Amino acid sequence: MKEVIEGSKFKSRIYQYIAAVAANLGILSIGLHYGWPSAALPILVSGKYSFTLTNDEASWLVAVIPMTSLIGDVLAAYTINKCGRKKLILFSSIPMTISWILIAVADSKTNLFVSRVIAGTIDGLLFTVVPPYLAEISEPDIRGFLGGTFMSTLAFGLLLENIMLYFMSISTAAYISSSFTVLTLFFLPYLPESPYYFLLHREEVKAKKSLRKFRRRYDVNEEIERMTNGIEEDGEEGNILELLRNKTYRKCFLLSLLLTLTQHLSGIMPIQSYAETLFTETKEFLSPSTANIIYYLIFFLSAIVSLNLADRTGRRPLVLFAAGIAALCLLSNGIFLYLKTAKKVDTTGLDFLQLLFISIYTTAYCSGLHLMPVIISTEIFPSNMKGLALCMINICFSFASTSCIKLFGWSTSFGIYVPFFLFSFCAMVGFILIYKFLPETKSKTMEQIQVELRGSDRKINRYRG
Repeated sequence: MKEVIEGSKFKSRIYQYIAAVAANLGILSIGLHYGWPSAALPILVSGKYSFTLTNDEASWLVAVIPMTSLIGDVLAAYTINKCGRKKLILFSSIPMTISWILIAVADSKTNLFVSRVIAGTIDGLLFTVVPPYLAEISEPDIRGFLGGTFMSTLAFGLLLENIMLYFMSISTAAYISSSFTVLTLFFLPYLPESPYYFLLHREEVKAKKSLRKFRRRYDVNEEIERMTNGIEEDGEEGNILELLRNKTYRKCFLLSLLLTLTQHLSGIMPIQSYAETLFTETKEFLSPSTANIIYYLIFFLSAIVSLNLADRTGRRPLVLFAAGIAALCLLSNGIFLYLKTAKKVDTTGLDFLQLLFISIYTTAYCSGLHLMPVIISTEIFPSNMKGLALCMINICFSFASTSCIKLFGWSTSFGIYVPFFLFSFCAMVGFILIYKFLPETKSKTMEQIQVELRGSDRKINRYRG
């Protein structure tokens, strides 16, 4: 955190921070969409709204965002190096605003599903475009911090939407939510495109101009030369066959896939989407709606803390800590619910344990599994493969998160404790594999990381930062 707030360095990096804010406004809107079901669905299925959803329709309404993010993933993969990171982020603000207006004026289920399809498409696009943009404009010693703002903003969106729905109607909250992406149009046009994008198109003059603004210094020749050499060594823009055949690219892809699967198969999306419903088990201790707000507050605060740890403790220790503690908390909560619901053990006075286990799980998850998989994925792929690789990873995310949401609904028919046992098992398997294979990337340039992953004689501290 010292590197972020130190006076002279802060001034020299001011445009990097402004760019992070501008790029993250779309991510804030995505967070609002992901947070919306937890508080909105209990109203929509209760029969107290102008129309009513069935439980099955509600689960599909949750799942439709990760499902349709596939469209945005593919769109971004084929345009990120043609249109540029900045233009795609700007484009996303218009359909995302429309998605919220559709919710605000919704008079049928159709409006909600169309809104969520639009949001899912832009979700896939932004998840593929924003992380590379933040990674490519950042200096190495704050790259973890700026990359982490992406997921911290998502966490803030989750919290903010649930707070708004606690105090106001679905329609009013949607109108307010629609305003955030409009702000992108007031900030981002005045900021430069990524210098890597210009170098990919052999526009060195524009790359230097971009980097001079982001670094606030004239002499950027050494950094431009390093970037150019890295891009030339990476070669031309890759394809799927190259991603899978090339040993280094395949290694990067498998590491990112491992992190993404551990991140989502530990159950974060169904727990978030059904948080208020889950907390009905705490109703003797605390109302479900209040417990829901507490959950999202813990999620956001934990994301902020982990943001400040990314460039201090390293990526690898945080991921291992998160996966290990998450596995233990999910298992503990599963045992508690099994004893309470299946064995009918009297838990009077112990209902707070449900909130406690999920809160500790959330804190641990945010410390490493919320931020680090995205940061690491943007760091380990070379520029020529980044868009395609992140597209493929996001496609895997779509299948994993959709499967988790539907698995949660299906497995709870056997008992509310069943999905927690399944998620705990997945988190533990992820912990073991991450411990064995994940290298450290803290404070290394992206070119140094590529040297290490290629297995060069110049590799730098392969398994420890």
